[in-house]
Amino acid sequence: MKNSRISRVILLALAAAWSQCSPAAVNVDRTRIIMDAPQKTVAITLNNDDKTTPFLAQSWVTDADGVRTDALMALPPLQRIDAGQKSQVRITQVRGLTDKLPQDRETLFWFNVRGVPPKPEDDNVLQLAMQSQLKLFYRPKAIIRSSNDQPERKLTAERNAGHLTLRNPTPYYITVAWLGADRSHRLSGFREGVMVPPLGNLPLKAVLPAETRTLWVGYIDDYGGLQMNRYTCDALNCEFKDAGATS
Repeated sequence: MKNSRISRVILLALAAAWSQCSPAAVNVDRTRIIMDAPQKTVAITLNNDDKTTPFLAQSWVTDADGVRTDALMALPPLQRIDAGQKSQVRITQVRGLTDKLPQDRETLFWFNVRGVPPKPEDDNVLQLAMQSQLKLFYRPKAIIRSSNDQPERKLTAERNAGHLTLRNPTPYYITVAWLGADRSHRLSGFREGVMVPPLGNLPLKAVLPAETRTLWVGYIDDYGGLQMNRYTCDALNCEFKDAGATS
């Protein structure tokens, strides 16, 4: 009995490790979702990348805290996708509820999709359901932007005892994936993928030496691409001055 319990613990540990590094069988056709207020629905394509096994795809939307929401609904919530095939799920807004969201800034949600494999015939086979989670931004009518807008460049970085605080004066979430004195070396203390809330600030542990006068800021755009921009720094602040290149 003791050996059986030990074996089960080992199996569960291996399963957890495998689930963290193994790609999901059911994948989404993008890395983030933008929903403008006038849109009734947004269609998302789900791909079953397993060439031999059909999967059930379970989809749902949660708020920023991970609580299921009725303001945005994923339809259908459950569907079968055959091996190597694709299907669609539609994110649909419930007007009476989205009208109650802040109208002067974006609201963050999460789109979740879980791929559930068929039940194994062998009871001793461990079955794992792989789950993906994407950022879903609801954008009210007052702040809908054109494809040429780059409000992220209004982001500033404030020096404070050697560390940086990111200040976001825009109504959009800004995901910063890179901070470096150049395009090759990340600042000490910066971890990839921080998100600065609309009209908010985010203190960081990132260290920018006092003598450094250039800061490269890389943010993720609406299409999931990394946009690199060069900032000029003085003793107190770093601000965008000229156009950088997209990488």
